[in-house]
Amino acid sequence: MLIQSSRCRTFEYAVTEPSACAVGVAEGEVGTSHRFAECLVVSIALEHGDLVLGAAAAKIIRKLIARTGALAVVIDGYLRPPTRGERTEGGTDLLTDLADSLDLLAEVTERLTHGGENVHTLPFGWRTRARAQMSDGAHTRHGIRLNAGDPGTGGGVVAALDIPVVQRFRAMSAAAFSPTCA
Repeated sequence: MLIQSSRCRTFEYAVTEPSACAVGVAEGEVGTSHRFAECLVVSIALEHGDLVLGAAAAKIIRKLIARTGALAVVIDGYLRPPTRGERTEGGTDLLTDLADSLDLLAEVTERLTHGGENVHTLPFGWRTRARAQMSDGAHTRHGIRLNAGDPGTGGGVVAALDIPVVQRFRAMSAAAFSPTCA
């Protein structure tokens, strides 16, 4: 799992069109703008086997919220497609990975909400149009890698904070932002 976060003064998005794995959205949702102020925008790239990382991801996101002073968190989760090697080794099942991804995002959202955080999740599998005004200063951008299956860590979780990352939300005024399902 790769978690990238950006502290934003403002963040605004609208879903534009579904990808092949899009969840259902309410009638009238497509094109409707959602605006957030003083928020933490979190992008979570989910991978095969990440289902066990829900508690760790929620704990880290909670720390990021506290560190940045964000009033709300906006979560965009998407499934990283399996590599060619993963597909040929038979180690992945796309439908299972999609179901696990949705379960993991629901768990993280529930844990954060239960902890009193103001959480909003982008609809899984939808392409979006978005704009953001980034905050300046220390502790505004983070890149965190969680890996429960890394033999070098004995199956533990590894995380790194305050890593400069290329922001996924750079040039967010582009007409088509990103699919949440590759």
